[in-house]
Amino acid sequence: MNHNWSQGAWGQPASILVVDDSRLNRNLLTESLSQEGYRFLEASHGQEALEILSRHPEVDLILLDLMMPVMDGFTFLQWRMDNPEARGIPVIVNSSLDDVESLTKVLAMDCYGYFVKPLSEVDLKLVLPLKIRNAVNSKRMMADLRTKNRIMAYELELAARYQQFLLPKQKELPGLKAAWLFKPCRGVGGDYFDFFELPGGDLGLVVADVSSHGVASAMTASILKALVPRYLGSHYSPARVLELLNEDLLRLTPEDVFVTTFLGRYTPRNNTLCWCLAGHPSPLLQNQVGEVTTLEQSSPFLGVFSNDHALLQYCDRQSKLTGGQRLVIYTDGLVDAPNAQGEPMGTERLKQLLEQHRALAASQLARQLAVELGQCDGDHLPDDVAVIIMDF
Repeated sequence: MNHNWSQGAWGQPASILVVDDSRLNRNLLTESLSQEGYRFLEASHGQEALEILSRHPEVDLILLDLMMPVMDGFTFLQWRMDNPEARGIPVIVNSSLDDVESLTKVLAMDCYGYFVKPLSEVDLKLVLPLKIRNAVNSKRMMADLRTKNRIMAYELELAARYQQFLLPKQKELPGLKAAWLFKPCRGVGGDYFDFFELPGGDLGLVVADVSSHGVASAMTASILKALVPRYLGSHYSPARVLELLNEDLLRLTPEDVFVTTFLGRYTPRNNTLCWCLAGHPSPLLQNQVGEVTTLEQSSPFLGVFSNDHALLQYCDRQSKLTGGQRLVIYTDGLVDAPNAQGEPMGTERLKQLLEQHRALAASQLARQLAVELGQCDGDHLPDDVAVIIMDF
């Protein structure tokens, strides 16, 4: 592929600002470089260069003299150092000063190159054009990368806002009160959780943790959000729903993606919770006097084994719930969150927090857990955190 180095990969001629108080020197540079296809702007001193840059921020490179009236090259370079946008424009100095002090001072001000006047024929025909090409393309590649990063950051912000929109709202449900806590570690999380009313008055409960983090995990979480309410609305058994989800994940997601899940169906008319785990941390159940027990079950992740595999067995469990009990379902990001000493919170610490704050309402406990996470590691959690708190 042939490249027009004056245009790079962007299709627009590179623009060069030549700053020199000598018209003869400016003409020498522009005429020598004209065959490269560049677009030239000219200034006779640093102040004039500032005015041109204010009108032409698209300048790709500056060829700068040092000894000039009004504003010399050293002052201009200091201004450039103090202005981040201008600092992104590479500068090649072309000066009659050849002492070590001037050279050292200029290079310390982030200049791309230094040529001493008068330029030799080799400098004009070979070395300087090559230096300019490299500087222009480096600048444009960095600008392109910054643009892509801004676009990516904006898209991640939109994804995070969309994910927040999909989260359940704190509200009272028939026979119980619910609250939740969600802290993604990278803006967009791979944890999915929800509670929703089902046909017949039952309540669906789900907390899932997708492997890895970021956009890919959030996309998998979106698949789960679309499927879980529909499947649980058609099948009474959470275990059967996990089998269906397992088939879908094997078909729709990459091989290295797996999901841990708690899935439950609460029936208010007989205060029964039918539930099943898929490699997920055991939920905590707190009784009326504050004692905490676990809902334990050993079962494999979703998205690893096919449904006919000998290791894949999901079984429903039944738990009788009475008034005054509290159910806490969470992802492992909660108990893995480190404290100031780098030690994870752990399940025992979580149990202690539940016992310590058993008098708090569900919404208040959620806020207390958020405070605890802030004390652990601020805004730099190693994993997404999702928690549902149910007061029966």
